[in-house]
Amino acid sequence: MPLSAERKSEYFDKLKELVTNYSKCFVVEVDNVGSKQLQSTRKDLRGKAEVLMGKNTMMRKCLRDFVEENPGSPVEKLIETCRGNVGFVFTNGDLGEVREILESNTRPAPAKVGSLAPAQVVVPKGPTGCDPGQTAFFQTLQIATKISRGQIEMVNDTELIKEGDRVTAPKAALLQKL
Repeated sequence: MPLSAERKSEYFDKLKELVTNYSKCFVVEVDNVGSKQLQSTRKDLRGKAEVLMGKNTMMRKCLRDFVEENPGSPVEKLIETCRGNVGFVFTNGDLGEVREILESNTRPAPAKVGSLAPAQVVVPKGPTGCDPGQTAFFQTLQIATKISRGQIEMVNDTELIKEGDRVTAPKAALLQKL
């Protein structure tokens, strides 16, 4: 749903006010971040910093307008960072303290089908807790297994997903099972 002209002008005013009043800024990537997690981060930052999210084209336009009004402003460097799912955290306080708060609110997210893996996923060898009827599932992923004590046991450590690879449906399902 497109934003009304009134809401856009409010957003422009808000961003220009933040850029004017705050001397420091973090650019945060918010891929796979839920609303509850973002809400708790905003709560923890209250009084220390302000979080602003928005549409990239609107943020770029607003920052360009600000740079035109204030030539030579360091804000110009922020324009190129408006790519992907990003937001800004403005502060006048200690960057280290704000960074600690941001990192303390980072949570690992389960692998979603089609998303890019932010890290390598290695499944350790040992019992899986899956019943022997699911051996075909492991065979399709070419994972060596054996059955011991009524459950499937992985024989070797298995690199399931490499960093930067797309997560496939069978791999995501396996991680869900484990």
